[in-house]
Amino acid sequence: MSQRQISNVIFISCITLVSFSFISLIFPGLLVESSNNIIQKDVNLFELGTWSIVLLSTNIIFIISFILYKKNKIPNKISKIFQYIEKNDISKKTSLIILILLFFVYVSFTIDEFGREELEFGDYQGASEYAKNFEFKDTISIEPQIRYFLLHISYVAFDNIRILPFVASISLLLITYLLTLELTKKRVSAVIAFTVLMQSNLFLIFDTTATYENFWTGFYFLSLYLILRKPVLSPISFILGMMSKPLVITYLPISLFAISNKKISKRNKIILLVSYGIIISLVLIAFSTNNLIHTHSLDFDISRLIASFNEMGNSLRFDSLILILIIPTLIILQKKSGEIRNNINIVLVGLSFVILSQPIMYSLIGMTLQPYRFIPFIVFSAIAIGMIFSNSKMKDQE
Repeated sequence: MSQRQISNVIFISCITLVSFSFISLIFPGLLVESSNNIIQKDVNLFELGTWSIVLLSTNIIFIISFILYKKNKIPNKISKIFQYIEKNDISKKTSLIILILLFFVYVSFTIDEFGREELEFGDYQGASEYAKNFEFKDTISIEPQIRYFLLHISYVAFDNIRILPFVASISLLLITYLLTLELTKKRVSAVIAFTVLMQSNLFLIFDTTATYENFWTGFYFLSLYLILRKPVLSPISFILGMMSKPLVITYLPISLFAISNKKISKRNKIILLVSYGIIISLVLIAFSTNNLIHTHSLDFDISRLIASFNEMGNSLRFDSLILILIIPTLIILQKKSGEIRNNINIVLVGLSFVILSQPIMYSLIGMTLQPYRFIPFIVFSAIAIGMIFSNSKMKDQE
């Protein structure tokens, strides 16, 4: 199979999963009722939701505009603006100034959240008490010990359990910037990705919470960045992410694809593959020693799988920018070729496995579906939107 054919398979898989996940926004009752064994006679499966007109109209407008652009029917001034952004970049100084201003705005609107407790989250009291009295266990465990350790440090060092979760969210913003810069070699793309993530409703809901913090997300995306920059350090960050939330193990295929897709020395590639092989072995040992294989029997349920795709649309219903842009973004990225193509494939594979992770776990072991677990989807979407302005012929930053 040629590189182009592989890219086509990845693109078709990704856009199919994204489109299927958005069905609940257009037809809110379709997936839920279709997966229900009890047929409701009075339910209209194809009743339109509040997002239906917006999503359908914006995507139709985009497709028409895209066709006109390809046929050179768009006014030259508009075409030249996009071509200029694609071929040129901003300086280090300019990008630094923009980041400082964005951070100032972000912190200014967030700082007041530290003065109140997270009583809106039902799991807060239990998580808070466990973190305050945390002690490391001396046995192999799948419990998120790094998560509770960091929350404990936040409580002890700052007398506020929300400080380090906020630091983790800031770190995630920076990692998103650096990862996009590494994938595109363009600062303007990195700034766009940073901004898209920063304005995300889902990100802002959970950016300072101790109950559903971003430790695991930050560690995972750091491990992905390290694959591109310092490969031998990547497994360490991946393990820290896994010990912050075991769900990270479902993102292992993304990391393995990134390893196989990047030009890494044979020695480093072997080290990485062996390291991640050890991680898989440790996970299996942890599952067996905790008797999870027996207590959670693997019982695939197709109805739960279908119903679970309803959750992503519900979780992202207030992230209007991403909902409107993600499908047009995927189509634009598919038309790019050259050196950037491999990096686009990494992001598309990332989007696909993040979408699949919760439905697969829910259909197999009944793991609950939670909105905060879609933050990695927001991160990959932000990077993808930034990549629209990448140049097919990437050049290293000076």
